[in-house]
Amino acid sequence: MAGIYIHIPFCKQACHYCDFHFSTSQDLKSKMVEALCRELLLQKGYLNHEPIETIYFGGGTPTLLSRNELEDLLNTIHVYYPVKPKEITLEANPDDLSADKLTILKETGITRLSIGIQSFDDPILKFLNRAHSSLDATLCYDRSRKAGFENLSIDLIYAIPGQGHASWKKNIERAIA
Repeated sequence: MAGIYIHIPFCKQACHYCDFHFSTSQDLKSKMVEALCRELLLQKGYLNHEPIETIYFGGGTPTLLSRNELEDLLNTIHVYYPVKPKEITLEANPDDLSADKLTILKETGITRLSIGIQSFDDPILKFLNRAHSSLDATLCYDRSRKAGFENLSIDLIYAIPGQGHASWKKNIERAIA
């Protein structure tokens, strides 16, 4: 099964645990999207015309892409690759998933969201330097379902300094609920 992963290396703020390459300055975001489109063109023969079944936008924070930037990337893939997508995933932060953003993601063809909740414990979220609260996480999940996203996953971080067994258990129970 062939797939394409696109890393969007931009974030609103730095999370204290993150080791991925990212920038909190978005000054070069549009130039990065242009470069990614050129790279997609240059690599079009790499997969020997095998159908692309999955497209994954990771990060960083892919929800920082504008509608036009996301459409440019997806259109480039559809022009230069045989696409038979089973899934188009986009990583998201809870604080970025407004009703308007969810509509845009749905309309551009995103079929799965991977939501970086990380924890349902507000003091731990603050320790991690996350921009959302536990309530934001719950509300964004509900908004995502209401917007028609049936395929959702959430990220939780285990063994955060100061996080005991009881706190982890509460995270798991809240995720299941």
